[in-house]
Amino acid sequence: MKKTKKMFCFAVLFSVMFAILAFPVKSDAASMAGKWKKDSNGYWYQFNSGGYAKSEYINGSWLNSKGYWEKKWDGKWKHDSKGWWFQAGSWYPKKQWLTINRKSYYFKADGYMATNCWIGRYYVDKNGVWTKTKSGTSAKTKRLPAPTYPAGSAVKKWGALQVKGTNLCTAAGTKVQLKGVSTFGIIWDEGRYNINLDAFKTLKSWGTNVIRLAVYTEEYGGYCNNSDSVERKTLDDTIANAVGYATKLGMYVIIDWHILQDGNPNTHIKEAKQFFADYSNKYANYKNVIYEICNEPNGVGWSDVKSYADTIIPIIRENDSDAIILVGTPTWSQDVDQVASNPVKNKKNVMYVVHFYASTHKEWLRDKVTNALSAGTPVFVSEFSICDASGGGSIDYSSAAAWKKLINSKNISYVGWSLSNKAETSAIIKNSCSKHSGWTNSELSDTGVYLKNWIGGK
Repeated sequence: MKKTKKMFCFAVLFSVMFAILAFPVKSDAASMAGKWKKDSNGYWYQFNSGGYAKSEYINGSWLNSKGYWEKKWDGKWKHDSKGWWFQAGSWYPKKQWLTINRKSYYFKADGYMATNCWIGRYYVDKNGVWTKTKSGTSAKTKRLPAPTYPAGSAVKKWGALQVKGTNLCTAAGTKVQLKGVSTFGIIWDEGRYNINLDAFKTLKSWGTNVIRLAVYTEEYGGYCNNSDSVERKTLDDTIANAVGYATKLGMYVIIDWHILQDGNPNTHIKEAKQFFADYSNKYANYKNVIYEICNEPNGVGWSDVKSYADTIIPIIRENDSDAIILVGTPTWSQDVDQVASNPVKNKKNVMYVVHFYASTHKEWLRDKVTNALSAGTPVFVSEFSICDASGGGSIDYSSAAAWKKLINSKNISYVGWSLSNKAETSAIIKNSCSKHSGWTNSELSDTGVYLKNWIGGK
């Protein structure tokens, strides 16, 4: 780049004209489509989408802070072996942001455009365009190296999953269905002993390809509960062990922020921000980790849940740009039909959660799922059972069959509740069984046998 002597007017230019960006304009801003207009003060540029250009370049023409064209500062891109810069007469931007054709670029001290790096809170991609902003929540975890997955396993075959339309798909873009089992509370006696490698092997032998880890927030042993004797480290160790078991077996694993009695996911948003910053950083190199950011919002509307999701999703995306993210919906994850009119801001690889208990949730909820899918909402059943919503009561095989037909016909992924021997209908292990792996059909509850057969294609 040819270096030029600084002119006196450069200081004026830098401080007045180019005091443009204390922080950049979003790179996904309104289209630059529009037309030039003129009034008594000069030319200005009106966008078709509304508004007008100011303190930015449009096709090489500079629009000042008042929105009027100043011809003497018109510029163009130039490059040499060291990179790209933007030249306007004898001046070029240094150590500053500049908006060009509605995209924000950062020019380093030597005047060359920055690429593939963070500039303060802002990240510029390989093309030099600002693409994301740091949330301000820094991970406190160490990023683990990429693991290996066993030959023939789901993760080895399918890779990092993606969402295309309403479908969950393999890395290659082929439709896929996850089917699996959710743990009970990961620290609760009825379930924690079943979080072991042999238990996961048993589930894999059924055809299970995903395990969900229920990390409660407020309840006993909850991540946000400081009133009991369960240490945070115990929870973190349990999650680490479970992810390790699933990874060793080539299974997908959902880390579920299991809000329930707290109702509003924003109640513990500070803790949630740190939790997902830590875990998305720790497992950023893993292809099999999925994040469920709010289990069952209740007592709040979709706008509250969306606000929460729009805060948490960018935090995960700072560390992992591709991981599947599951977003709960209001009324204990039943109102999935409300999403389509106002989805989350960052839609990439995001799916929305519906939960059902067959004896309680019948055709009216199946209709909501059908309507959501028809409206283009990707749906994931991250928790269900075939009894009533309390986890107890009798099994409704007729409603369960209707749900099974819908889920399989629409290629919806599903996870059954729960991997425990609690004395309730939804527990898949009989309460009388003390084994923690290798269960036979006679040691499974009626719910357990039904789920095992469903997963196995029967």
